[in-house]
Amino acid sequence: MISIIYPNSFKAGIACLATHILLTHLSKFGYNVGAYFLENYHLVRGASTIFITLQYENDYFNAIKIIRELREKNPNALFVAGGPCVMENLHPLEDFFDVFIVGEIEDSDVMDKVVRRDFSDSCLYIPNKTKKVKKIYPKRLGIEDYPIKQMTHEKGAYGKAFLLEIGRGCPRRCRFCLARAIYYPPRFRKLDDLIYLAERGVKESKVNKVALIAPSVGDYKYIVELCNYLNELNVQISPSSLRADTITDDLLRALKLKTLTIAPEAGSERLREYIRKDISLEDIRNAIELAKKHGIEKVKLYFMVGIPTETEDDIKELISLCESIKKEFRKVEITINPLIPKPHTDFENVPFDIESKRKIRFIEKNLKNVKVEYENFNSMLSQAVLARGDKKLGNYLKISKNYSEFVRYLKRDKVLDEYLKGLKAKTEMEL
Repeated sequence: MISIIYPNSFKAGIACLATHILLTHLSKFGYNVGAYFLENYHLVRGASTIFITLQYENDYFNAIKIIRELREKNPNALFVAGGPCVMENLHPLEDFFDVFIVGEIEDSDVMDKVVRRDFSDSCLYIPNKTKKVKKIYPKRLGIEDYPIKQMTHEKGAYGKAFLLEIGRGCPRRCRFCLARAIYYPPRFRKLDDLIYLAERGVKESKVNKVALIAPSVGDYKYIVELCNYLNELNVQISPSSLRADTITDDLLRALKLKTLTIAPEAGSERLREYIRKDISLEDIRNAIELAKKHGIEKVKLYFMVGIPTETEDDIKELISLCESIKKEFRKVEITINPLIPKPHTDFENVPFDIESKRKIRFIEKNLKNVKVEYENFNSMLSQAVLARGDKKLGNYLKISKNYSEFVRYLKRDKVLDEYLKGLKAKTEMEL
């Protein structure tokens, strides 16, 4: 038996396309495959190989707990990690997994080889053995490995929806973006393939909603044509956030949104130019005007603080931008978090800004009648450390049940500040 584990809730796991892709991919080799989450992983017994997909750094604590418990019930199992966090930086987890798969598994037999204990592929990293690893990825995104029949549930993060991946990787040049680095080169699916997948997926998954998956949905050349086709299928369309400079009359007419979600990232034009977001104030204003025209009721904005060269004036411009949008819409929400410098990006050696917490509170205090959301600051510190940390962090992961304990132990041993300064992990990893 082969097990796939998403180390978080069922709700999050079924909204993760990787869960469905891994199930479909392994099943084609004739294996008996099961998917598990926090709610039911304890049922895994007698598995020969256990694959754990790592999408977020703070899932490491759950993953380690799962591995410890399941090694007793599955003494002969091989524990294998994959996902974006492995491509980002696998070193903090070397003490816990037997094998790491670096890259994207479609159009390959690497997972089948791992099940058969063949570790010859260059994309495999084996702790204390491998010196150099090369990312694997499909040169084009087809339909062969795509999950047509997906697990769905009303409790899923997208609701009861079919997940339709338009593309992978991003053609933009944002300096902070990990997805741009690890999923390079950017690839989009053919319109005919997407139409085929949507028609069959909606029918076989028994849903009336399609969630469009891509780092930049609006950058797809045929996005309006695709949405018009989905409207002909009479299904609801749920896109991830849109770039302000891709929003048009035709797109909003086809999407029929109630909430517009955009990510300016920074409040000032200067700072957006610095991070190469390539979105102007005019683009944002145009998106807001089009949203009003199409009867959109709510606007949600994503921002970062702690960006290098950031000044008090940049923070004030962020506040002013939100206030100007609030004058146009009754419901405005912003989500604001610190920049987490990531490996393989321009900011991999930029120190984490410990003043971000104060900046977020200043913004919250000065924004009236705008809902301000942000993550727990210890959660962000944990992510910043794990994203760029070395194998030594395994010693702290072993004794930490969650990110708060992890940060506390790092502070106790007076090493937190050092880990927040920059990249510590050293691997020859060819992305």
